[in-house]
Amino acid sequence: MKVDKYMNNHHIYQRIIIFLLGLFIMSIGIDLSCLADLGSSPISSVPWVLSMFTGYTIGEITIALNILFIAAQPPLLGKIYWREIIGQLVTLLFFGKLIDLSMTLLYFVHPADLYAKWAYCILGTIILAFGVFLCIKAKVFVAAGEGIVLALAFRTKVKFSIVKNCFDITLVIISSIISITEFHYLKGVGIGTFAAAILVGRWVQLYSNKIQFLDKWCD
Repeated sequence: MKVDKYMNNHHIYQRIIIFLLGLFIMSIGIDLSCLADLGSSPISSVPWVLSMFTGYTIGEITIALNILFIAAQPPLLGKIYWREIIGQLVTLLFFGKLIDLSMTLLYFVHPADLYAKWAYCILGTIILAFGVFLCIKAKVFVAAGEGIVLALAFRTKVKFSIVKNCFDITLVIISSIISITEFHYLKGVGIGTFAAAILVGRWVQLYSNKIQFLDKWCD
C-alpha cells in the first residue's frame, strides 16, 4: 500500500484548505441525508442508528467507530504507517466535531412530507459527494473509512471498488440489525441509504470530470 503520495509539500497550504473545506461540506451532506429521514448514507448508518438511543451524538459515535477502522489497518497492512495513522486520527477527531456542529446548524431541517424528504435526501448526496471530491482532490490524508477499505483490498488482493461495495453493504447490514433489535423496525436505514450508495459515487465522478480549476493546486 503506497501512501507517500499524500501530504506532499506541493501547494500544501492550498491543499489543506481544500481538504478542511471538503470535510465541512461532507459533514453537512451526511447530516442532511440523516435528517431527510429516508435513511443515512452507508458509512454513517451505524453511527446514526446508534445515536438514536445511546445518548451519544452521531459525531461522537463516528469518532469511536472510525478509531476501530484505524486500529485495524496496521495488522492488515503488516506495517504501521505512522504519518498516515496520525493524520487519519487528527482528521477523524476534527470531522466528528464538524458532524455535530453541522447537525446544530441544520436545526431547521424537518421535512414535512415525502417530497421534502426526497429533496433533502438528494441534496444531501450532492453536497456529500462534493465534499468527498474536495477531500480526494486535496490529497492530504485518506479518511479512516477509505483507509480500512484500502487495507482490506491490499490484504485480500481484491479490487478497491469491490471491497468498498462489500464494506458499505456490511455497514448497512449491521445498522439494520441494530435498528431492528432496538426499535423492532428499520429506523435510520432505508431507501435513502441505497440512494446514497448509488448516487454519491456518480456525483463524485461528475465533479471529477467537470471541475478542473483546482488542478493547479492539487495535481
